[in-house]
Amino acid sequence: MPTLPDDRRRALLAAAAAMGLGAAPRPARPQDKPARIGWLHLRRGGPYATLTERGFRAGLEQAGYAEGRNLVFVHRSAEGQVRRLRALAREIVAEGIDVFFAPAKPMADAAWYASRKIPTVIATVTDPVVVEYAVSLARPGKHITGVTTANAELIGKRLQLLAELVPGLERVGTPIEPALLDACSEEVTLMETAAKRLKLALVQLPVKTDDPDVEKVVREAQRERVQALVTAPMTGNLEITQALAIACGRARLPFVHDIPQFAADSLAVYGPDFEDIFRRAAGYAVRILKGEKPAEMPIEEPRDFRLIVNQAHARMLGLTVPQRVLVRADQVIA
Repeated sequence: MPTLPDDRRRALLAAAAAMGLGAAPRPARPQDKPARIGWLHLRRGGPYATLTERGFRAGLEQAGYAEGRNLVFVHRSAEGQVRRLRALAREIVAEGIDVFFAPAKPMADAAWYASRKIPTVIATVTDPVVVEYAVSLARPGKHITGVTTANAELIGKRLQLLAELVPGLERVGTPIEPALLDACSEEVTLMETAAKRLKLALVQLPVKTDDPDVEKVVREAQRERVQALVTAPMTGNLEITQALAIACGRARLPFVHDIPQFAADSLAVYGPDFEDIFRRAAGYAVRILKGEKPAEMPIEEPRDFRLIVNQAHARMLGLTVPQRVLVRADQVIA
């Protein structure tokens, strides 16, 4: 039998994988045994982690799954140390889980390398198709499914919002965890492209996820003559958002981010409801536990985004919010 060229052989193997061929079917989980969900965290215990964990647990409980009764979580947390994620993902796989919950890109990458057979649920990956987790949103075709945050559009809109709120804006700072640059290169590129389109200089402000110092971020922003801050859509940044908002307020630096629940200390927020996203991600885990195949479960995009404008914060900064922004707002904090 003739040997196929390497590129042709790889193409056929990829097509087979996309259709779910070449892998033995997973045996049905006995219904009298607790479901086992592996959950890989970049960090646990902070404001964002608490918010999203509440959403995921609530979604499971609504479907009748409760920890200690018919559900076991296998948690592993890197506590901000990105380099630990792959080893922790392998530990989770070794525990014999039914579903792998790896919400964001760094965790999903680690889960991908640990196993490509265990059904995996994502929650905040910007574009699963671009990073090849899925063939398409409508029919993923692989072992990964869940919810995407559609940050590709949001990145540009947040920068545009900041430009409308801060007259004469030229230099914008964004906190970046250097260890996440590889995993989140798509998001950084989208942000740089959006800034260039708006004729804004984008200044990266280094921050360590495992030991975040928001005051240092603000001092660096001042040293770089940054006029305002905006968050890059990285998991590590989501966890420091609330603390960074407070620090920016003290320094009189306008700050726009993407977590509606943390709007009180910021100039404005534009983003999805992350608690709801994690609640809906739990629904995917439940469907998989009941026998559905990730390859056939369409990946959802966010249902709605909220624009919150903080008038009180704007006055404190000496800014006047344009009427065109106020009329678009879903909520105005007076």
